[in-house]
Amino acid sequence: MARTGAAPILHLVTCGACGEVVPEEARFCPACGHALQARVDERRVVTVLFADLVRFTSLGESMDPEHLKNLVDRCFEGLVADVAAFGGQVDKILGDAIVALFGAPVAHEDDAERAVRAALQMQQTLAAHASEIGLSVEMRVGVNTGEVLVGALRSGGDYTAMGDVVNTASRLQTMAAPGQVVVGPFTHAATRDVVRYVPLGEVAVRGREEPVEAWVAHEAVALPGHRPRRTRTPLVGRDAEMGLLSHALAAAVTHSRAHLVLLVGEAGMGKSRLADEVVCTAHDEHAALVLEGRCVPYGEANVWWPIAEALAQVCGVEPADALDVAAERCRSAVVEATGLAGDSPDVGRVAEGLLFLFGYHGALRDLEPSRARDEAGRAVRVLLEALARRGPLVLVLAELHWADQLVLDLVDKLLDGLRSLPLLIVATARPELESRWTPRPGRHNLVVVNLDPLARAAASRLLELLLGGETPSEVRELLLDRGGGNPFFLEELVALLDEAGVLQRDGGGFRVPAGRQVRELPATLHGLVAARIDGLAPPLRSMLEDAAVIGRTGRTDALAALTASHDGAASAALDDLVADELLVVDGDTWAFRSEVVREVAYGTLTMAERARRHATLALWLDSTGGRKTEDLELLAHHWSHAAELAGELGAVAGVPADVRERALAAIERAAAYAEERDNAPRSARLADHGLRLVGEENSPLRRRLLIVRASARGELRELDAARDDIAAVLKGAEEAGDRASQAHALTVLGQIEQHESHLATSTATLDRAVHLWREIGDRRGEAGALRVLGMTALLQGENETAERAISEALEAFRVVGDRRLEAWALQNLAWVAMMRGDNDTADTRLHESITAFSENGDWGGLGWALGLLAWVRFNQGDLVEAERLGSQIVEELRQASDPWPLGMMTVLLSNVLLWTGRTAEAIERAQEARRVFASIGDRWGELQAAGTLVRGLVAAGRLDEAFAAVETAHELLCSGTDDRNLRDIGRFVAVASAAQAGEPARWLEWASADEQFDSAPFVGQQQATLALVHLQLGDVGAALQLAEPALTVSGVKDTKGAYADAASVAALVYAAAGRPDDALAFAQKVEELDGGTYADRVTALTAAGLAHAQHGRLEDAATAFERAETILAGTGDRLRQALLPLARAHALEAVDAAVADRALTAARAQLDALGAKAPGWDTAFRLAAKPTYTAEPVGGAEPG
Repeated sequence: MARTGAAPILHLVTCGACGEVVPEEARFCPACGHALQARVDERRVVTVLFADLVRFTSLGESMDPEHLKNLVDRCFEGLVADVAAFGGQVDKILGDAIVALFGAPVAHEDDAERAVRAALQMQQTLAAHASEIGLSVEMRVGVNTGEVLVGALRSGGDYTAMGDVVNTASRLQTMAAPGQVVVGPFTHAATRDVVRYVPLGEVAVRGREEPVEAWVAHEAVALPGHRPRRTRTPLVGRDAEMGLLSHALAAAVTHSRAHLVLLVGEAGMGKSRLADEVVCTAHDEHAALVLEGRCVPYGEANVWWPIAEALAQVCGVEPADALDVAAERCRSAVVEATGLAGDSPDVGRVAEGLLFLFGYHGALRDLEPSRARDEAGRAVRVLLEALARRGPLVLVLAELHWADQLVLDLVDKLLDGLRSLPLLIVATARPELESRWTPRPGRHNLVVVNLDPLARAAASRLLELLLGGETPSEVRELLLDRGGGNPFFLEELVALLDEAGVLQRDGGGFRVPAGRQVRELPATLHGLVAARIDGLAPPLRSMLEDAAVIGRTGRTDALAALTASHDGAASAALDDLVADELLVVDGDTWAFRSEVVREVAYGTLTMAERARRHATLALWLDSTGGRKTEDLELLAHHWSHAAELAGELGAVAGVPADVRERALAAIERAAAYAEERDNAPRSARLADHGLRLVGEENSPLRRRLLIVRASARGELRELDAARDDIAAVLKGAEEAGDRASQAHALTVLGQIEQHESHLATSTATLDRAVHLWREIGDRRGEAGALRVLGMTALLQGENETAERAISEALEAFRVVGDRRLEAWALQNLAWVAMMRGDNDTADTRLHESITAFSENGDWGGLGWALGLLAWVRFNQGDLVEAERLGSQIVEELRQASDPWPLGMMTVLLSNVLLWTGRTAEAIERAQEARRVFASIGDRWGELQAAGTLVRGLVAAGRLDEAFAAVETAHELLCSGTDDRNLRDIGRFVAVASAAQAGEPARWLEWASADEQFDSAPFVGQQQATLALVHLQLGDVGAALQLAEPALTVSGVKDTKGAYADAASVAALVYAAAGRPDDALAFAQKVEELDGGTYADRVTALTAAGLAHAQHGRLEDAATAFERAETILAGTGDRLRQALLPLARAHALEAVDAAVADRALTAARAQLDALGAKAPGWDTAFRLAAKPTYTAEPVGGAEPG
């Protein structure tokens, strides 16, 4: 109702540092000198005190207005003083009413208690004043606690609180009798242990549907206290875990065997403390070198950050170092660690990799992203290997659950590559890491320690150490219950108990003050941390909020800059936050001690303030330049958050009007950088963020972001989602007439279809893309599409089409002057030549490619070229050189991130192992390769690996497994593909394995007897295999018709390996055709070749033994068989070892049937022991020993 004679509204301002009332226009506090700043809106839990004078109106009716004003002013002076004395803030005075806030702008742990104490004191102050002036003036007070929005109203400039909490406080005041203080439920819950209350029960409140429970406060029953600083958490209750870790450390050092120790636990379980203990032990007992790196959840564009942080300690590289300074320091560190000469090329190569790792933009700038990444990984391995060879090495990686997948992969590769060195990697992580990474098993040791909550006895001991003395049992039990065995929770609980004055020091222990109860503590750690943050002085809280905006960790210069934008006391505030153990500082970086602290601090900021601070930080990052590539994702993060918040609120003061445009530009730059670095997961995430900001508008930017995300999703094999993105791009591009987006989208779509093995569709799509790029006049876009088109053709077995497309791409790269991409095109063309069996051309192109890669310093590309050269050497029969090159490259690839080349080189090594008789190792390698290809959904690679695996299983006598693997490959092919080359490879796997096992009938389940494989590579070898199958089926004529052309084709292509295979089969076929002299001639040729395998030589010697038997030269036959036996003895080929006695037995049939029968029985028993029947070999050996074929020779191939 209207109030006559009301006092004017007073706009009271208090100092945020000391709480004193200051003049409204003052720039500095007259009491403490603190610089005043405009208050911003914020979300806070506050306690609102609403006090209203009783009988004020009646006084106005009988008293002179001036006298009345003086009286009210004197009353309110004392009441305002009471509010200030208890740390409150007078929000406003409305006539005869006072509204005060506790918890804003200066917060305390016990604001509700302070408000009730102030209300009770105000009643006493008013009663004393009324008695003094002889007037009957009383007051009703309502007190309520809850979350409000506090800040200054734009219309009047008042600092005030808004929300239902204020309204409810006013309603509670109306329920109070004169002289009473009535509180609401949350105020009561927070103060019932320190204030004596009488309940009013549930009361109806005007304006609210539900009743409110209320209490009348009578008196405070305990004195206010203060909170001392808390101490560092001791390590207790972890003896078992430390025992495991100490043994792991000792084993790593003693046995020079790499160990990974993974400490897994929820936040606060003591992972970091345990890691610290391991580090101390390593340093003190083993004189180990310790390197430490910390993962961050976002904001670090350099995905290698934790590794870079660790290695920077060795290299002495500082973030502010210029490129030349950092380069010199890296070179010096490499020279010191490795002992290499300073002018060694490898020193420069490693240093370049380290500079890239540290985020210097100039390093490896000419390399493709994947190759640069591989070089960085290699540099890490080389440096750590050198350090570990000098002495024990400990690498600590904290918060591994926030690591990029590249870092996780690198950990696996380091453990594998440095497995025989005294290396201990200690990693801490939360359980969520398990959902995306499990350490790869290998020949290193692995210890995973899951940190459980402390046992109650250990937690009790921890409390004693934290508190420094005996604790009352009720307090200890409450803390143990609430702490739940989490060391950090216990530490926070003890700190807050101390700071709230619940516990008071008493000699060597603690006591609970009289009347003080401790049953009601904040129910969760979130509540504890929120209370502690509210207890900070405004400058500290402001910096803590700034830190929360930056993230879990950050640079001190960024924090100082953000804080300086609204408060200049950055250095002192940071020191205090470190002293309060809320933040930790290490050099020029800081980090929150707890993620929960960051989350709570961030949550107190209003949406508008969050937007302002994100924008401020983004503007600062934009202005400083520096390590720009490292700042790209930070900029995208902060601009995008500011834009999203501003989008919800509308215009926000302090946020640029073009924030959305800035955010999208930053996101697009960061996404492009991630795409260049071949970081598909990060590209997809950034594109997602940008697309949320863009919305559904059909803009060029939206189409570009969709293309980025589609490409990334394609690489991640999220093909359906990638298709959806491309469909959206194509639709939007058609509506907008955007032909460039359409061409780009078609290029990506062609890649997606290629991944799906829809090769005909991929070809049609890429043809459209090439046509569009040509119409637009974009040579680079055209070359990119042509290159994908060439790869699609290659997978289809259309080698000439692939040759034309990639050659055209090569010419385009030459036109634009890109020597590095020219090298890649040459490598691709060499691949085409190899696939059609033209190894001479492949060799020539590879040497051109190697020269170009070397000139450009593209060591990753050089590795690809050398890998392909290893395959060429294998096809040429030079198995020694193929293995040397392959082993060297595989070691490099294990440190890289691209699984496809690793899979192909593993297939190569499995083939080398297989055809040099190391059967078990060949099977293991082939299985590894198949797993690699299966993980990326590459059916072509899977079949390549399956071919070696099946042949290895057959050689090992594991026939059931072999043919099961063939059936699996068959099912893979039948799942739907238009890849003719893929089908031919699959059929050839079946044919070759059937012939090797002597089970030719199995082949007929896959293909007709007349089917050829002209579309696949190595036609001569395939024809020789078909000749052997026909011989095993008893059709000597058909075998001859295939064996002789196979020799011709193999000889023309100059593939010594293929020729040796064809010649050994021809020797057996000629023996079966009744041409023993030709058989002996070809067998001799195989022995003279330097490109054959042990299997070729054994087949040739077997044919020679059977041919000698035809001539009756049994001693020569026996010699040939013995030589074959000697060769087989050094292999793991159990099937051929069992087949050789079968051939010997058939050779005996020509001279002694009875002896031959006994030999045949023994030979078949040996085969039975393997589960093999080998009817095809039985037929082939029988025909070669006693030929029945009488037709005239066809052709008449000559050995040589």
